[in-house]
Amino acid sequence: MLKLFPSAHGLLFIAYLTTSTAVSHEGQIIVQSGNSDIFDSPTLFHQDHGTAISHEKKLFYDIDDIQYFTPYDHPIHTSNIDQTSEFGVDNCQPVVIIPISIPVEGIFTIQHLKPMVERYFSIDDVLTAGFFKHVMFYGESNEEEIPVEMSVLVYLMRQFKTEQITFNGKFTLNLPAPGIGLPSISIHKISSSFSKTRELGQGPYLMRYQDGVDFGGEIEFYPVFKLYSDYYKTFVNGIYPIRDGNETYKTLNKVDKYGNLLIPVPSRLCSENLDGPLRGDRMAVKDIYDIKGIPTSAGSRVFEALRGDVNVTASSVLKLDREGSVIVGKVKTTAPFSPRADQYQSCSYSSSGSACAVAAYDWLDFAIATDSGGSIRGPAGILGLYGNKPTRGLISMDGITPSFNWTDTPGILIRSPWKLKKVLEVWYGNSQANRRFNHLPKTLLVPTDDLGDLRHDIKKMVYNFLYDTERTFGMKVKMINQTDNYQHVHRNNKNMMTLRDFHRVNDAWSWKYLGKSIVEGYQHLNQGRFPPVGTNYMNSWKKSRENPWSNEDFVIMKNKQIVFSTWFNSIIGRDEETCSKSVYIEPMGLEYIPSYRESKLNYKNQTFLPYRKSPLYPTISASISGAPHYVVPIGQVSFKSTVSDKEEMQTISMSLMTYPGCDFMLLDFINKLAQVGILQEVKTGRTAF
Repeated sequence: MLKLFPSAHGLLFIAYLTTSTAVSHEGQIIVQSGNSDIFDSPTLFHQDHGTAISHEKKLFYDIDDIQYFTPYDHPIHTSNIDQTSEFGVDNCQPVVIIPISIPVEGIFTIQHLKPMVERYFSIDDVLTAGFFKHVMFYGESNEEEIPVEMSVLVYLMRQFKTEQITFNGKFTLNLPAPGIGLPSISIHKISSSFSKTRELGQGPYLMRYQDGVDFGGEIEFYPVFKLYSDYYKTFVNGIYPIRDGNETYKTLNKVDKYGNLLIPVPSRLCSENLDGPLRGDRMAVKDIYDIKGIPTSAGSRVFEALRGDVNVTASSVLKLDREGSVIVGKVKTTAPFSPRADQYQSCSYSSSGSACAVAAYDWLDFAIATDSGGSIRGPAGILGLYGNKPTRGLISMDGITPSFNWTDTPGILIRSPWKLKKVLEVWYGNSQANRRFNHLPKTLLVPTDDLGDLRHDIKKMVYNFLYDTERTFGMKVKMINQTDNYQHVHRNNKNMMTLRDFHRVNDAWSWKYLGKSIVEGYQHLNQGRFPPVGTNYMNSWKKSRENPWSNEDFVIMKNKQIVFSTWFNSIIGRDEETCSKSVYIEPMGLEYIPSYRESKLNYKNQTFLPYRKSPLYPTISASISGAPHYVVPIGQVSFKSTVSDKEEMQTISMSLMTYPGCDFMLLDFINKLAQVGILQEVKTGRTAF
């Protein structure tokens, strides 16, 4: 039952009582609203409360020692019922909705219910036994009367101690003999306008009932969110939809007793009723994407203050939302903690929060991020995740804070190669790259410059991956020396973009099209002070301010980019039958790992590749050339941690590139590698495998 208790601060404290009538802080639902009428009932204690300290309608409560949250501004579904006397429920309570139909045997029994319930628990981490105190069955067909065997009720009573069952629709309960009932369970039948809707189906809900003015009454159903602690400090905030009809979100702004942010996670069961191929998949969003109602900080308090209210969601986020995925929060661009190895490793680059969250939490399916010069691919390689930089232009960058618009691209970080393909085919589905090819490229193009310097176990892992791929798909490994290739072409063409050029134009663009307006806006409000934006940006912007680029400077550098792109993409090659002539493949980022979160712990000679010979870094080459670049984990090796003094495990990943526009061919290739077991899904926690 639910019981109300008055508070000295004008709030209501509602305790969900299970095994004890004593009220504990951990077992409370806290209604943060001064308007208690929504929960008024003649059977519950009530008093005038005075002024509330918050007008947000939120419920926080524990069921089975698990923290939950329900916003009750807008119900998911409202249903009118014809009668009040048979409903017999408390004013507000948790409930599990189970839709059923007439089975082929003609009667619904425990043999039908038990596997349904077992499936519910196998896929939904939000559902717990406490929701089964009240079970509501509804018939999926309004026309047929559904016979229900007594075994269904006995199973619920014995397994979950169910106290109340509501049959909504046409049901008959088959008793074993005339006159035999169930005195220890409350059974009610209602007739309502209740029907399966886009947002209401099976699963756990919070249900509210109120009497009608003249006859009957009304039941409202509200969403249930399980609250997970962000132990690794990866999130900026947890967010949830307020269901106002305008696709607006709100921040939760709640922490656990240790000060960790709480992230509201919806039921997978309830999400199954959404439309779209991604229904139920939970995603985090890098805090440079706009989401209506949620501040965008891009990792900077200064930017957040100047940016102001966000009234439009980025179209790329809306695309995933409307395909069924659910947003649970925005993630940091800097300084989260890594769950891997000694848990004091760096997550690297500006998509670090996205990567660390996916590597840390089973309850999160993927994160969307952005990549300009390695922001997704670097963290993917370090943490052992699947990550990508697609061909430039596959999806709109509107509503996304730019870094360098020549190379900015949206991508994802994810643990599963199958889900990588599933999500990206939906996200990039309307792009020009959505063309199917019946054959894979015939060549695996492998730079040899640094292979000979790899540690023996890493070298063996890389060669095994290449050999297995070559043998399985009939491809041929072709070794190339990029040091010789690059030096030859660079000697003959000084107008080709270099690594130094890339960083210079990146800094100049960042100042001209982003930093200048931020600095001037802040100075206008703060007596000419330069804003506190962090050392890297501060040094870069001040230098660019003193040496501003002209439009002609950018044109010169753009031409250099085109020259490099033409040369590099010609090495990979275009093919009408396979899209790309080859897959350009090499180990990913070994010169950076292991990588500790404190720079003073990092020594060059401790990495797996202390001295890189190749002048071409895969992240920068792909960014300049526009080639799609995907990172895949293939295994792990040990290293002695400076922090833990133990042997820890570090993931080894491979870098895969193809000709621009061949993303879907590359996704098919990765999917085929997973189907034959060469690639596999990675775990959360200290080790990826």
